[in-house]
Amino acid sequence: MAKKEFKMDNNFDYLSDENLVTIIIVYHYQNNEEYQQSLLNELKRRNIDINQFDNNESYIKSFISSFPDGWSSEIQIMFDELLSLGWNKSMHLQAKEKWGYFNFSGANLSDELCNVIKKHAELINETCSRCGSKDHVQTTGWWVELLCRKCSHLDYKAKGIYNISAAGFDYQNHHSTNIHFLWEEITEIKFTFTDDNQSISMETNRIIGEPYNISESLEFQIFNNLNFLKLLINIPNSLLNDFETQKRNDFLHSLKECYFCDKKTLYLKNCLLCKESLSQVLSSKNNRYMKFFNNIAFAIDVQREETRRFIEYSNDSNFFYNNDYFL
Repeated sequence: MAKKEFKMDNNFDYLSDENLVTIIIVYHYQNNEEYQQSLLNELKRRNIDINQFDNNESYIKSFISSFPDGWSSEIQIMFDELLSLGWNKSMHLQAKEKWGYFNFSGANLSDELCNVIKKHAELINETCSRCGSKDHVQTTGWWVELLCRKCSHLDYKAKGIYNISAAGFDYQNHHSTNIHFLWEEITEIKFTFTDDNQSISMETNRIIGEPYNISESLEFQIFNNLNFLKLLINIPNSLLNDFETQKRNDFLHSLKECYFCDKKTLYLKNCLLCKESLSQVLSSKNNRYMKFFNNIAFAIDVQREETRRFIEYSNDSNFFYNNDYFL
């Protein structure tokens, strides 16, 4: 059998002019010679002269454009210092966004210049990748981003479930532009209530337009979608079979008040909101301390204070603690 040959796909229509230039002049060290030449040919086909970008200013502009907008000012400050120490575009930087952080992995630079980059990398990684704020900057989300409190809270608000009533609810974080869902549009509902997953799955009779052309489905998770519990208790019984009805009842009845955050979110010995467990807290205390002093109340009080500090610090927990619906 003849050996199958694979040819490189040189269709670059999906790349904007700016992205194409960035790959050529900033990330050329990642490209083999053939691929680099293909990129240059594409630029020529677009009647763009690569020589006009043969300067430090263009390199810096392209480098900055390859990272989130919120980091632009900090990265520019970094290059200002590098330029003052003799940096030029031939000294390329090997850096990328990795797990939400600015990651510097090397360059053909002196130790002095590398130390400058490492210093500024720490500052960049204390900066919101969207707006540039430094207020409570933390990683968040499935697609990991470094976000400040305001930006992370805006995300959670956008994923919230609103105007829940006997008629239906509003939910905008989905494929279609119509955010209004009527209960009569829901064809099937299933619940999942385990240690690590508390979710509602809904199938609808809506057809999503191009390019999907399939029935729309919705997935909600507690403390990912604001007002999850309110939605759960307002789902009409007529939409649930006996098994799902029993699962809902069992879950709602099993929720107890947490010893540490005072919300009714304790489920299977663990709090779904603050993630604390009384049994784990007590078992972690010094055995002799617990044996001779038997001061369980004191241990709980200490953990309560730590939990309150955590909720104040954590963007995610802080948002749901102060905004969500609780039983």
